[in-house]
Amino acid sequence: MTTTTHPRERLTTLVVCGALALTACNPTGTESDGDDAPFIVARTADIDGRDPATATAFQTVQTLDLVYDTLIETDDEGELEPGLATEWTVSDDGTTVTLTLRDDVQFHNEAEFTADDVTATLDRVLDPETGSVVASNLGNVEGVRAVDDTTVEITLAQPDAALLNVLSQAGTAVLDADDIEAGDVGREVNGTGAFRWGSWDQGEQVTLEANQDYWGEVPQISTVEMRVIPDESSILSGMRADSFDLGIVTDPGVANQADDGDMQLLSQPTLSYHVLQLNAQRGPLTELPVRQAIACALDREQVVETAYFGEGEVTGPITSPAYEYDATEGLPCDPPDLDTARDLLADAGYPDGLTLETIVMVGEYATATNIAQSVQGQLSEIGVELDLQQQQTNVYVDNWLEANYDAAIALNGGSTDPYLMYGRYFTEGASLAKPAGLSDPRLDQLLREGNAATDEAERQRLFGELQQELLRLSPWVWLQHNQSYYLVGNDVEGFKALTTESLEYLTEVTRR
Repeated sequence: MTTTTHPRERLTTLVVCGALALTACNPTGTESDGDDAPFIVARTADIDGRDPATATAFQTVQTLDLVYDTLIETDDEGELEPGLATEWTVSDDGTTVTLTLRDDVQFHNEAEFTADDVTATLDRVLDPETGSVVASNLGNVEGVRAVDDTTVEITLAQPDAALLNVLSQAGTAVLDADDIEAGDVGREVNGTGAFRWGSWDQGEQVTLEANQDYWGEVPQISTVEMRVIPDESSILSGMRADSFDLGIVTDPGVANQADDGDMQLLSQPTLSYHVLQLNAQRGPLTELPVRQAIACALDREQVVETAYFGEGEVTGPITSPAYEYDATEGLPCDPPDLDTARDLLADAGYPDGLTLETIVMVGEYATATNIAQSVQGQLSEIGVELDLQQQQTNVYVDNWLEANYDAAIALNGGSTDPYLMYGRYFTEGASLAKPAGLSDPRLDQLLREGNAATDEAERQRLFGELQQELLRLSPWVWLQHNQSYYLVGNDVEGFKALTTESLEYLTEVTRR
């Protein structure tokens, strides 16, 4: 048996204005004196549910991640570390993973955490009735067994290089087996995390309370209020007026105005990426040359300049730092190439162009409209007209999940593991097969072989082929890495911006 932690590529945090020092943490399990004044976080969108297994919106994942714990966690550099599991071993043939659990953990309702909760949670994720968005990431799991109260054994059909990373995702956060049995998940929020659920005023705010019985480091602040402030300029104004402690924005035009001493500014490139998703199951987009024409026509550097003031980086499909590939190799052109784009449209029978119903989210990130308008203007030059339909987060997410669109301006989550980026979209029976918009056996094969490979050089080769095939098939047009900005009150210490966009450092923040 060998202990496996699968270290990931080191990720660095770029501090644009001032370094935020980390404060000393309370000893594990001790009670925090706490800061009685609510710590107020301002962001542009609300959560869209309370079930971690089905959460897709970034705000929802960020929030539930503070309430629910995962079996395995990741440190600031993306390397795996203990969570509810203190250690794990992988059998020599790679088909059995054994997890040793903590024996000093309670759920927020004071129920004891045991191996039965883990088996019930993973079984629920795998149950098609749940509608989990990460179920396909557990596609190699043949069985989950509680050996005793503190030991869980997972049996796999084949070696699975991504499994331990899957167990660090919010979608596999551990639930109370009794809540699952009672059907209370999504109605009641009962985790083992550093914060307890307080209240949710839909469209207004979510309130969380420090868990004084937390098994880890008890939060320094007693209450967090996640307030919905739809306009990012209003978040900036609120920070200047000391109405908020932390503001999360995506518009660099707003963020750049914060560099004036009124607050601290953190800028963080993330693993998530902006993309124009093309629904290859509908209309003209079923034709490969049409999708390739759109990919060839777009000048992605221009999108970065117009929507992000040049503060971004063009990307190909794989944003995992340890896997760097050419962002255009696989396309039948070197974009932007309008002549090739027009020829491809003509060859497909659309010499006069076409119109695509295109959904755009308003609320979650401010740059969505700017990106959509840049893409719209560029594609009009080859006769492809985008009918932009702006939708609030909950409406957009519903339509996105059901692929009720021709095209979608989307912000999708990345990962340090390429399989976790695309296995949930492009493998057979994938959890997000509908919004993927394309089913292709070669993509399925490359993803499965890459995930089963234990030799890193072989994984690099397979995922390199995957990137090229994704670009050739052009189910989407990959635009740029996302960039997040955090406006932090001058009296706040201990917050760090992470590439994962997690707000886990709210457990350590204090006010001077």
